[in-house]
Amino acid sequence: MQSRLFRTLRKPLKPKEIKKRRLEAQLERLQADEEILKLPVNPDLDRNVELMKKLFGDSSDFVIRQFHFGASKEIRVVLVFVDGLVDRNSISDSVLKPFVLRTLEQDGSEVLPANPYDLIVHWLVTFYSVKEEKEIGKLLDLVLSGFAALFIDGSEKALAVEVKGWPSRSVEEPKAEAFARGPREGFTETIRYNTALLRRRIKTPRLRFDMMSIGRFTKTDVCVAYIDGLVNPALVTEVKNRLESIDTDGVLESGYLEDFIKDNYKTLFSLLDRTERPDKVAAALLEGRAAIIVDTTPFALIVPAVFSEFLQSPEDYYEGNDYIRPIRWLALIFTVTLPSLYVALTTFHQEMIPTGLALSMAAGREGVPFPAVIEALMMEVTFDLLREAGTRMPRSIGQALGVVGALVLGQAAVAAGIVSPFMVIVVALTAVASFLVPNYSASLTIRFLRYPFLLLAGSFGLVGIFWGLVFLLLHLASLRSFGVPYLYPLAPAVPREWQDVFWRSPWWKMDQRPLLSRSPNERRQAPAQRPEPDRRPGDGDEGDAGG
Repeated sequence: MQSRLFRTLRKPLKPKEIKKRRLEAQLERLQADEEILKLPVNPDLDRNVELMKKLFGDSSDFVIRQFHFGASKEIRVVLVFVDGLVDRNSISDSVLKPFVLRTLEQDGSEVLPANPYDLIVHWLVTFYSVKEEKEIGKLLDLVLSGFAALFIDGSEKALAVEVKGWPSRSVEEPKAEAFARGPREGFTETIRYNTALLRRRIKTPRLRFDMMSIGRFTKTDVCVAYIDGLVNPALVTEVKNRLESIDTDGVLESGYLEDFIKDNYKTLFSLLDRTERPDKVAAALLEGRAAIIVDTTPFALIVPAVFSEFLQSPEDYYEGNDYIRPIRWLALIFTVTLPSLYVALTTFHQEMIPTGLALSMAAGREGVPFPAVIEALMMEVTFDLLREAGTRMPRSIGQALGVVGALVLGQAAVAAGIVSPFMVIVVALTAVASFLVPNYSASLTIRFLRYPFLLLAGSFGLVGIFWGLVFLLLHLASLRSFGVPYLYPLAPAVPREWQDVFWRSPWWKMDQRPLLSRSPNERRQAPAQRPEPDRRPGDGDEGDAGG
C-alpha cells in the first residue's frame, strides 16, 4: 500500500497538466497585480516601495532612490522611475538638487514637520509639470510614460514629475511618400513631436488633441486630432467610441487600430488614409476631418477616406498646373486591365487586333510553350518578386537589383523562348503605371487586382474583364468609411465636388469644404477671389476721347 502511494506521488505530471498549472499560476500573478493597481497610496512609505517592487520584480531598469531631508534628516522620501524613459539631468536639477542643497535651517523649518507634503509641492520640486495621484495604478501608468514618482512618508498622495527623456528620431524627410515640392518635415515616433508639427501649421486654439491610452500592457498613447468648429461633432464621437471599445494586449503601430475601427474588414481596399506628412494631415483637418496619431509610429490615420484621394498627392496643391492627376487615373486603368486585355485579345479576340500588329505578335509568340495567361502570370509574379526584394534590401542595392534583374531576366526569358517580347512590354508598362499611384496601400491593392483579372481574361475573354469591372465597382460602391460612401463624389454623384477629383481647380474656385465631412462651417474662404488683370491707366477712355 505504501509503495503504491509512493509510486503515485513520484508519478510525473503529464505535459497538459504542467501547462495547466503554469497557466493557473500566471493568472494568479496577474490577478494579484490587478489588485495592487487598485490600491491607494499608503501613508507607510515602506509599504509603497514593497508594492512597486512586486509590480516591477527584479527589472534592471527600475530605479528606487531613497533619501532623507530636513534639519535632522527626519523626513523620508523615495524617488521611483524607469531608467531610459526619463531625462537624468531633469531629475538631478529639478528633483534631487532641491532636496540635497536646501536645508531646513535656510528655509521654513517650522512648517516642515507639520506638513512636509505641501512644502515639497510648492517649494522643493521646481519642475513645471507635476501631478498628484492617490492610486497606485494611475501612478504606475505615469511612471511608465516617463514620469518620476515621489513617495513622501506619512502622505496619502504621491507626486508624479514629468521628466520624459527617451531616445527619439529627429524630424526627417518622409521616406514612404516621395514628392518634388512641399515641406520636407515628416512625423516621427514621438507623439508630442507630431502634435507640435501640426500646431506649427494650424495656429488656432480650436485645434484639439484628445488623448487616450489603448492596450493592457503597452498602454499606447493615442491622440484624436481635429479642429473644433470645422469638424462634425458626430464624427469625433464615433472615432472616440470605436477607439475606446478596443480591448487588446497592445498597440504597436497605427495599423493595429486600423483593423479594429474600419467599417468593413472583408475588403482589400484601405478605408482609412495613412500618411507620415504633417501638411497632408493639416489639410485634412482644415477640410473638417479627424486624424488619429499613435505614439511609437510616424504614420497617422485620416478619417473618413474616399477612393479618389488615393490618387492625389499633397504636391498637387502646391503646383500651379495639375495635369498629372488625369494621367494617374489612366495609369490606374492600365495597371488593372492592360495585362488582362492583352491575354483576352490574343486568346479569344484576335479579330479585334489590326492585321499587321497581329502578324507581328504571332511571330513574337512563335515557339513560346505556354498559353498567354500562364505567360502573363509568370511575368507578373517575377516582377513582383523583384520589386519586393528591392524594397527589403538597402536602398542602393535594391534599386540596382530592380533595374538589372528586370533587364537580365526579361532579355533571358525572351532569348530562351519562354515569353514573347510583347508580353515583356506589356508587363513593363503595367509596372511603370503602378508606380504613378502615390499611395502605397492603394498601390498594393491595385497591383493585386491584376491577378483575378488575368484569370477572368484567360477564362472568358473580354466578357470576363467586363464582369470583373462590374463586380469591382459594385464592391467599391458598397464600402463606407465612417459612414461616408467610398466612391464619393462619383457615387453618389456630386458634380460640385468633381473639381478636385480628376483634376484640381484653382484655389480661388474651391471656396467650400467637401460635403463628405459634413462640416458645420461649409465655407473655407471668401468667394469671388478670382484674380483679374490690372487695368492700365486710360483703358476704356480712348474710345470716348475719339468720339
